[in-house]
Amino acid sequence: MSGMVFKQLGVILAFGFAGEIIARLVPIGLPVSVLGMILMLAALGTRLLKPEHIGVTADFLSANMAFFFLPAAATVLRNFELIRPVIWRLLLVCCVSSGVTFAAAYGTVRLCRKLMGKAV
Repeated sequence: MSGMVFKQLGVILAFGFAGEIIARLVPIGLPVSVLGMILMLAALGTRLLKPEHIGVTADFLSANMAFFFLPAAATVLRNFELIRPVIWRLLLVCCVSSGVTFAAAYGTVRLCRKLMGKAV
């Protein structure tokens, strides 16, 4: 089981590394992680990569995603005095962007269901 997890982790990291290489060679302006995800999506879409090749590890990483935000949260707390003067603006941006993201996701799902001929 652990050998399979390491293989799947290697596949996921390989796409991240490929995104890093592309970002260094071509100044596109996209973050490395986004480039890696686009490459993985393309591989999944063309069936070069199958979900079972990354499924167990991807599920584990998704289920434990909060763990990866701890260092960033600790840094924010450590530097809170720098953020204090603009905290209300930051909270407003967070709330508005969350609403916009929710609305975009909701609209996308409705559109996809409509295009697929399913009841909305």
